[in-house]
Amino acid sequence: MTNVALYRNSGLGIYEDAHYSHGEHVEEVEAILSWYRKEGSRVLDLGCSGGLHALELARRGHRVTGIDAEPSAIDLARLRSTAFGRDADFLVADLETFDIEGLDRFDLIYSLGNVISHIPKETLPDLLSRIRSCLGSGGIFLFDVLNIGDRFHVEVCEEELGITWQRRVDRKSGEILLTGTFEKYGITQEFRVWGYTAAEMEGLLRDVGFRRIDVSPVLDFARPLAAESPVCLRYRAGNEEGQ
Repeated sequence: MTNVALYRNSGLGIYEDAHYSHGEHVEEVEAILSWYRKEGSRVLDLGCSGGLHALELARRGHRVTGIDAEPSAIDLARLRSTAFGRDADFLVADLETFDIEGLDRFDLIYSLGNVISHIPKETLPDLLSRIRSCLGSGGIFLFDVLNIGDRFHVEVCEEELGITWQRRVDRKSGEILLTGTFEKYGITQEFRVWGYTAAEMEGLLRDVGFRRIDVSPVLDFARPLAAESPVCLRYRAGNEEGQ
């Protein structure tokens, strides 16, 4: 097995082929729009990668800005934006240091693909605070994050994708060491990320001022959090109660 950086250059093509070759990004956007029905919104995609979700939202009339730390991913997103005739902006930026408050006020900010789990735990509260300050009145922040529940799966098999993950967790710090084996492509990828319990993440969101917080194992939020300890959880956080 060869170790390949999946989020840049040729590795990005492998990542997209493994996860989105059958239009999964369209399905995920449709799941979001099943409950987010505001038209023509200002939308910010944090960790947009090659821009698949951002451009699908732009196709549906939203005004989208995408940011990602990887220049080759932003290059691809811009090429697609031109080729598809989509009006979307893409910027190279590191979430930990970039002045996202200087961009605009947004109706919807989202981050998919467990991007938030790649942010070191000690710096996440600052990022969450800055994200909240970018939301307009009634704005929503949507994201997913790796879950550390009562049960933690040390091996996760995504059979339909041909990927097997080996996972080791330090429960005190929340640090997770991941090794992914992509059998179809003959490659492996290692990650150092962070996971959270549902209560821990809800506490972080409330500490920075979010008032309405929903959590679900699915993007359409049709199922509440149950006892099965899913690998990742989706959060929907708003500035105001009753949104």
